[in-house]
This record gives sequence, C-alpha cells and structure tokens, in this order.
Amino acid sequence: MKVLNLYGINDLRLDEREIPEPKENEVLLKIKACGICSSDEARVLKTGTYHFPTVPGHEFAGQIVKLGKNVKPELLNKKAAVFPLLPCNECTACKNEEYAMCSNYKYFGSRNDGGFSEYLTVPVWNLVLLDDSVEYEVGSLMEPSAVALHATNIAEVKENMNVAISGSGTIGILIGVFCKLKGANVYIIGINDNILNKVKSLGFETLKAENCVQEIDKITNNEKMDIVFEAVGTNESMENCILSTKNKGTVVAVGNPKDDLNLKKDVYWKVLRKQLIIKGTWNSDYSTKQNDWKEVAELMKENNFPFKKLITNTYPLEKSKEAFDLLQDRAKEKIKITFINK
Repeated sequence: MKVLNLYGINDLRLDEREIPEPKENEVLLKIKACGICSSDEARVLKTGTYHFPTVPGHEFAGQIVKLGKNVKPELLNKKAAVFPLLPCNECTACKNEEYAMCSNYKYFGSRNDGGFSEYLTVPVWNLVLLDDSVEYEVGSLMEPSAVALHATNIAEVKENMNVAISGSGTIGILIGVFCKLKGANVYIIGINDNILNKVKSLGFETLKAENCVQEIDKITNNEKMDIVFEAVGTNESMENCILSTKNKGTVVAVGNPKDDLNLKKDVYWKVLRKQLIIKGTWNSDYSTKQNDWKEVAELMKENNFPFKKLITNTYPLEKSKEAFDLLQDRAKEKIKITFINK
C-alpha cells in the first residue's frame, strides 16, 4: 500500500508498505478520503510531528474491509469516519469521558501514523459509522465538523442571535453552518476576496476583516454581536472579535495561535468594561453523554447543507507536492484540499 511518510520538516515521501493486519477489537479501514488540515500544513512544512517518520492526516473516512478478533461481523464493508484521538483511559479526564483533555493521549496523524495512506488499522471504539448515502469525501469532513459543532455548543448559540465568525477557513465556515442550523443570523469575516466569494456562494453573509467592526456596528445599530468566534489565531482577529461583541456577550476562542497574542490595553479594557465572557474550545465531545460526531453523522445523512462543496480540490497521494503547493498559495480560491484513494 502507499503512504505519505514525513521523514523531517518539508520531507514528505511516498512510500510502499505491507497492508497491516487488524488486531483484536480493531478493523482494517481502506481510506477513501483524507482532508489536509491547517495543522497538517504546519506539521509537514514548519514544526514536524512528535517523531519521524510519521504518516500525517487525521481527517479521514473509508470502508471497513477486514475485521480483527471480537469485532461484530456486521461492521464489514460499512462506511466509517474515525475519531482520531486515542485516549489513555486512565487519567481523570478519561474517567469523566472528557477525552479531548486526556493527559496522555495518542493521535492519528501526529503521534501515531494517520490517514495519508491507503489503509489503516483502527480500534472499533474510534469508528463513527456513516449512512450509505454519505459520500466518503463528505465523511472526511467529520472531524472538522465535530470540532465546529462542539464550538457552537460551548457558545450556546440560540435562534435569532447575531453571530460573527472571524475566519473563512473550513472550521470557520462549518461553525457558520451549525450556527445557521440553530437559527442564528451569521456573518463570516475574512481577508481574501476570492475565498469570501466562495463563502457567499454557500449562502453566508460576509465581511472584510479590515472594516468588520464598523460594518457590524451598522448591521446591529451599534449593539454589536451576541457571540463572536475567533477562528484564525492572530492578534488582529482576536481584537476584532472583542471589539465586535456586545455588552455581556461571548467570545469563543477556536483558532490555534500562530504566535504569541498580545492585546492592546484599550482592547483588553473592553473585555473588562463590557464584562465579556471568554470561552475556550478544544477538539470535540465523544462520550456517552454528548457525542458531536454522531450528531454530525445524522446531519450529514439529513443532507441539509452541501458539505461536499467545501472540498474544492482533490489529489491522489502521488500528487502531494501539488496539494501542499496549492495549500500555501494564499491567492488561490480554495477551502478544503483532500487526498482521494480509489
């Protein structure tokens, strides 16, 4: 089988391996689609993974083609996405089923080999079954969708709220999707006209980051937004979010920071004077009490949003250089770039 193996920073190679055998309580997944996340871009080109070599990729879906011992036979040939976190099951967070906060987790695509591959063995516990009507490419959007849904749940988005999202990437758009499904009035903020035009074509109102605070004042008659999601991870974006949120409103921090964040004193004063609520969000819920993944699987089955339109470019594993070149080209119109296996 083919895998994309990261041997060092900016050293991603196409390798051949033997197809692995599933162990007890595992299945062999034939990966049909795996999205490239912004974190994959950083790992491949800038920071590296936790060890070398590593097969990146954590946004993937495929077909179950072989079963290990003690696996229910009805799982064979089913479509599935994969919750990529492998918890220790021993720490306090795990015992509370708060797996995203596990103290000693492993993770497909960074600490463990992941989805830039033709096959992967996966524990049954991590499988999220997809309806037969859901395409594999759509299924590969399960991970960012679950992260986005988790953020909207943490924000407690409700009908008729005014909501802005700073960030026009995949996560930002998906947050917008789930806010709209909850009945909110949604505005997506970005800097790239080409991408914002694509966002508009998906049915969203858009704002340019350079004048978004002033535009939000016009839209809300100076009342500002009930909730603003920061989904970029920069100083400018966080400042815009704080300045765009109403008194006692909520700012939800979603974006991974590129560098240190340093707020101007006058901006920080707004947090105090307006008594803003600042919430952090990380990963997604995957428990018996709340499972963002199963909720997303149902939404994908219902087909209330054209998820596939978020996938603007697809490549085979053999074309990884072209995929990452496009990923870095900020002038090109794109949202999600995805590897496809036949």
